[in-house]
Amino acid sequence: MAQVKLPPRQRMINMMYIVLIAMLALNVDKHVLKAFHLMEKNFISSAESYDQKNNLQMARFLQLVEKEEDKATPYFEAAKEAQVVSKEFDEYIATLKTEIVELYNGRLDEEEGEEGLTSLKTPEGMEKHAHFFMVKNQGKKAKELQTRINQTSTKLLSLLKPDKRQLFVNSDKYALASQANLLKAEEPKNIGVSQKSWASINLEYQPAGAVVALLTQYQNNAKALEADVIAKLMVGINQSAHIIDGLNAAIIPKSNYVMEGENYEADVMLIASSSSAIPKITANGSAVTNVDGNVGKIVFRASGIGEKMVKGQIEVANPKTGEPEFYAYQHTYQVFKPVATVSPDALNLIYRSLDNPVSISVPGFSAADIRVTADNGASITGSNGKYNVKMTGSARKINISVFAKGQKMGTTEFRVRNIPEPRPMLGGIRNDSRFKSKADICAQGTVLATLGEDFAYDLPFRVTSFRFIYAPRRGDAVRMSTSGNRLTPAMKRLTCNAKQGDQFIIESIKAKDVKYGIIRNVPPMTITIR
Repeated sequence: MAQVKLPPRQRMINMMYIVLIAMLALNVDKHVLKAFHLMEKNFISSAESYDQKNNLQMARFLQLVEKEEDKATPYFEAAKEAQVVSKEFDEYIATLKTEIVELYNGRLDEEEGEEGLTSLKTPEGMEKHAHFFMVKNQGKKAKELQTRINQTSTKLLSLLKPDKRQLFVNSDKYALASQANLLKAEEPKNIGVSQKSWASINLEYQPAGAVVALLTQYQNNAKALEADVIAKLMVGINQSAHIIDGLNAAIIPKSNYVMEGENYEADVMLIASSSSAIPKITANGSAVTNVDGNVGKIVFRASGIGEKMVKGQIEVANPKTGEPEFYAYQHTYQVFKPVATVSPDALNLIYRSLDNPVSISVPGFSAADIRVTADNGASITGSNGKYNVKMTGSARKINISVFAKGQKMGTTEFRVRNIPEPRPMLGGIRNDSRFKSKADICAQGTVLATLGEDFAYDLPFRVTSFRFIYAPRRGDAVRMSTSGNRLTPAMKRLTCNAKQGDQFIIESIKAKDVKYGIIRNVPPMTITIR
């Protein structure tokens, strides 16, 4: 589609307008942004639990080193290396989060009665961090982050390889840790036009609040992997001995945020336990029957909104006396209602007859769990969070409904509008009723139809026919018609030989959209010689 070359200042104004409209159209629900902040706080709380667990395990390691120095020291050194790797990654992510928060002018001031970390001042922002990760220095920050995540994961897991410093760690420990590891930033399969990269999905097309929560989650995942590595190293010491010293109970939830109607899942375990210990575990007064080794698996349905608590105890026999010993545990978690996010990728409306892209997601559910429907005769296609909505009927509004695992998450209403009327142009000359010089008119040779730079989509039209009228100031009018979008040689001669006050009228213009085949009548344009 031909465009008029605008001066830099006007291009800047147009761009600012488009950005403003896009920001207004994004329409991210405030409840979703609040949910992201809640996730961030819960990830921080979970990370603190891992820190306590890791510090306690290292204290147990020191006790084992004092008792069996030759046997325990290699494992202790490997555990310290795991702490160093995890700490370096944690500090790197913390610095990155600080930069993102500063891009959006920091966080809100703490209100009276409010405790803990406050929300970002602009959690819905998208442009600044997208530029920071994907554009600045050719996307260096996004590539660096993805590399650091995967490198940290590899370094931590390598400490469990059977040949690492000749440590007596069973080969299945490495396989189990690798399988449970969540510290990874893998590229999606079949990346291309229909499938975005890991960086685009997680950093470019998410609001600032979600990105900060994601970075906090990676900090949490690193600490979880650190805890798993240290625990498996400690088990390696005890492969040939039964050592239980100062047992403490721990509960590690798979998630600190649970949607109503979904399952709460957590691992309950004894720190520094040996493979010979057979624990009896209870949770909220009921026995935990799913126990794998020393780890009990808790699963129960969440109900009611707000902060909840799970508590219980672990019973294990003292290896020396055989008497039962009890270790109590408790953990709090948040239950909140599920919400669906439907965000138009262009403007906050649907254009009739066009493929209108929308992004759809439900926090806590994968794209494969989501089903989308539209009413009033609209069709919707797509997958993996990216969809196209097409409306060919006469309805003025449609509703898009989102389901996750069969449960309705929410419905969003969209207005339906017709495609605006194309505007005629003669080459670079607009239909603005201003007098034009003969030289400018003589230089043009093509009749155009455009929707203008402020239209949301790139929808080029091509003129298929028009009528040309030359109305001299003195004399009779000359009428000509042609197919296509080019002036005929006879028309060109008239434009180049015109005199002051003569007029040219281009009417009966028909134009066809090159993508959908939409045919539109274009209003006439009149040009007067200056």
